Amino acid sequence: MKIAGYIRVSTNNEGQKESPENQKHMILNYIEENHYDLHEFYTDVQTGTTDNREGLKKLIRDAENKDFDIIIAKELSRLGRNVELLYQLRRVADNKGVRLITLDGKVDTQDFSKQAMFGLYAWIYESESQRISDRIKSVFLMKYKSGKFMGSIAPYGYNLHKGKLLPRDDYSVDIVRDIFDKYLEGWGHDKIARYLTNRDIPTPSQVVGKANAGLYWQGSTVKKILKNPHYVGDLVQGRETTMNVTNKTRKVNDQNEWITISEAHEPIISRDVFEQVQKLLEQKAKRGRGGTRKQKHLFTNIAYCSDCGKSMHYRINRKGYICGSYAKHGKKACSSHVIKEQLLKEIILEDLKKMADDLEQPNLESKIEKKVKATAKQNELRLQSIEKQVQKQKELKRYALKKFISEDISKQDYDDFVTMVQEKLQQLEIEKAEIKKAIVDKQAAIKISSILEQLRESLNFNTLSTEMLLRFVEKIEVNENKNVKIYYKFAQIEGL
Repeated sequence: MKIAGYIRVSTNNEGQKESPENQKHMILNYIEENHYDLHEFYTDVQTGTTDNREGLKKLIRDAENKDFDIIIAKELSRLGRNVELLYQLRRVADNKGVRLITLDGKVDTQDFSKQAMFGLYAWIYESESQRISDRIKSVFLMKYKSGKFMGSIAPYGYNLHKGKLLPRDDYSVDIVRDIFDKYLEGWGHDKIARYLTNRDIPTPSQVVGKANAGLYWQGSTVKKILKNPHYVGDLVQGRETTMNVTNKTRKVNDQNEWITISEAHEPIISRDVFEQVQKLLEQKAKRGRGGTRKQKHLFTNIAYCSDCGKSMHYRINRKGYICGSYAKHGKKACSSHVIKEQLLKEIILEDLKKMADDLEQPNLESKIEKKVKATAKQNELRLQSIEKQVQKQKELKRYALKKFISEDISKQDYDDFVTMVQEKLQQLEIEKAEIKKAIVDKQAAIKISSILEQLRESLNFNTLSTEMLLRFVEKIEVNENKNVKIYYKFAQIEGL
């Protein structure tokens, strides 16, 4: 029997540092007593009410693949405090014949007398979490009303000092004013963002030192600044909240639920300027809602910049496409990669015609089929060899567990050895996946007659239509010199 051990703690706080280790030892002792094998430990340091846990996601995926026989956790609350999530895990386990056990003795999905209690315990754990969440929200509400800023990061242009917002003593205050002035002059969000990027103005994320801070200003960031009432000196909090303890999606509260304290701190923008901007934002939003839908051009979501990977944007004045990064952030992000739509049509149509001519070779299909069959045997032998190596690595892992439990090796030695084995297993799995994909691709390449028939049918029209593009082309990459690389939806055929 292969065991999947699940371990979860809510935080990395000092008081829980030993908790993952304790949970792991309890599971290892259970494995030893029952003479089972450890498949893997799945670990999360996160609240049990959310389903956005990488360890749990992997556990569910592996359960669906029947990679193990039993899931063990210290108690049901370690697996989660979300009724819907726990029942999802239970359904997967039941459908795949995976047993679910908790070491406190309350849950065992193969024990009929305990099955009825599963839902009760799940409901109790979720209800307890909801009560805690409600108490925390009440505390925050009281602090909002006291005039204390409760965010962890101050708005751009402000510093946070003892719960109060203070204008920064640097350029960022002038940047905020410049953003409002430019918008009133008729500049759009994206144009302001490009202007700030080209002036090398650090983004708000860079100012606060976020690890994943972007290099360029975004139109959405500019819009967020323009709509933020903190800039007139008002402290406005409680604008958003989570749906509930198990649904972390944030919803915007009704305006009458916001907690607003006027003149709570020094303003950066006058109230008159702020209100003018809000009216302009609302007018543009109304025009947007009542306007016509933006036309989708032939290569939208198909043509991409080969250098930065962003999609190409159509521009009427150029009668073609430019790099999305260049369109949004200017030359600091990428070069234009401009290419005419008509030229793209001609290049692709010509390539399809050439492919159709190449496919007309006599006996080409039988030649390729013979080559595919010749390599198929080699691939099967390679897969058998890899499978033997996989089994050997798994045996080594089981042996290491026994040595660890009997204290013949230290935990560090055990972890190092298991890591090494896991890396080897991962390499073998990647190799297996590559071989299997190659087999599928080779088989697809045999179906030349079908491809040729489709090409002939489409090329009779002698023009590139949207239907043809969607049928044959996966994506197109355009480099700075207007060289085009085409990725087709069918397998590439050797020798063509």
